[in-house]
Amino acid sequence: MLRSRVLTALCLTAALAAPASTATAARAVQDSALAQDTAQLQDSALAQDAAVPEPVSTDRASRDERIRSELQAVFDRVPTLSRVDVTVDAGVVRLDGTVLNAEGRDRAAAMAESLDDVIFLDNRIRVSTSIDEQLQPTWSRLRELGYGTLAKLPLLLVAVLIIAVASALGSLLARWSGPAFLDTRNPFLQNLIRRFLQSALVVVGFIVALDLLDATALVGAVVGTAGLAGLAIGFAFKDIVENYLAGTILALRQPFSKNDEIVVDTFHGKVVRLTPRETILMTLDGNHVRLPNALIFRSPMVNFTRNPLRQFQFDAGLGMQDDLVHARKVAVDTLLAMDGVLKEPPPQALIMDLGSSSVTMRFLGWTDQRVSETLRVRSEAIRFVKLALDGAGITMPSPEYVVQMPSSSVRATATPTPSSAPLLHQADVSVDRTVDDQIAADRRVSDEADLLDGASIEKQSAKSSRPPVPDADS
Repeated sequence: MLRSRVLTALCLTAALAAPASTATAARAVQDSALAQDTAQLQDSALAQDAAVPEPVSTDRASRDERIRSELQAVFDRVPTLSRVDVTVDAGVVRLDGTVLNAEGRDRAAAMAESLDDVIFLDNRIRVSTSIDEQLQPTWSRLRELGYGTLAKLPLLLVAVLIIAVASALGSLLARWSGPAFLDTRNPFLQNLIRRFLQSALVVVGFIVALDLLDATALVGAVVGTAGLAGLAIGFAFKDIVENYLAGTILALRQPFSKNDEIVVDTFHGKVVRLTPRETILMTLDGNHVRLPNALIFRSPMVNFTRNPLRQFQFDAGLGMQDDLVHARKVAVDTLLAMDGVLKEPPPQALIMDLGSSSVTMRFLGWTDQRVSETLRVRSEAIRFVKLALDGAGITMPSPEYVVQMPSSSVRATATPTPSSAPLLHQADVSVDRTVDDQIAADRRVSDEADLLDGASIEKQSAKSSRPPVPDADS
């Protein structure tokens, strides 16, 4: 094109510069036009020669055909790539068609690039936006799932039957009293063993059913998921998990039983129930106290009921001039004659301190908490010992003060007159059941789980381990 324009300009210049006739000028114009057309034809021929690709050799053509046939064969057998067409020319691979997602397009490109002799990849695959095409794989999978379920329906029924039989046998095992090794005095441990055997039987049934359905891989997935979930829950609810774990250990070890009088930390009361998370006490004045099981597990505990024998004591100040040996004998004989004070271990009277105006003597005695109320026995013992000492002429003086008068150095002291009052009738010292009755009423109206509660074996064990409580009259 540039050459034709140059020739036209030269012709026009020559025509204008030379003096010629009109015919000569016209001829020059015609020659210029002819030269311009000839140049345009030559440029068009060169352009066509440039658009025609360079022919490839026979060997290259055979390799291109091999690449195309390999890729097309693979794509035709992959459902998600079946709509992709492959053309190969001189090592240049061109992919056309549609796929359902970008992952399919990337997979087709990766497969093409992985072949040898591929020089360049022209990926023109488009992602389809048709709703029908997008839903087609889903419907196909659902149909296959339905057909597979129908095909495995007999095996599924057999698997359900196996699970049902395992569950029924587990329930029967949970109600079975069991062999001799299950005959334990711990009702919670007995129930735990039964539940473990029941759960083990049901788990075996599930594993057999899953193996029949060729789905045993599901067990590993469920166990792994449960383990991770348990770890996360344990960290998130540390205090709650700690209380539940402590409750399980307390139920297994059973450091206390129902109605036991215990002291934990600063809390004193009788055990109402042990729940998985907390222990409920009723104080001696009738109030409910809920203690976390973790606190009970890690705190020192005093159980006043585990040993049925309990000691009481009280002090009294005797006169400096009194016969202490005689006072000891009078007090011990008085305690031995009382109802509620045990003969063995015997009561004692010990001299504890020598004061400025009196001698401190401590009196000790033992009671059986299953028969007598310790506080009531102690109250009566104080009253009876005082009356006995008064009757024996043993003084219990108040603190004395010496007052010196200027006109006299005589010190006057008041001598108490021994009391001749007879011994009064002893009051009731039987076991106080007031708090126990309130605890029993609370158990009747409450629906909370009690880990200290057991089957009839617990009651039989309790009856055999504890002697019967006599009536107050006896």
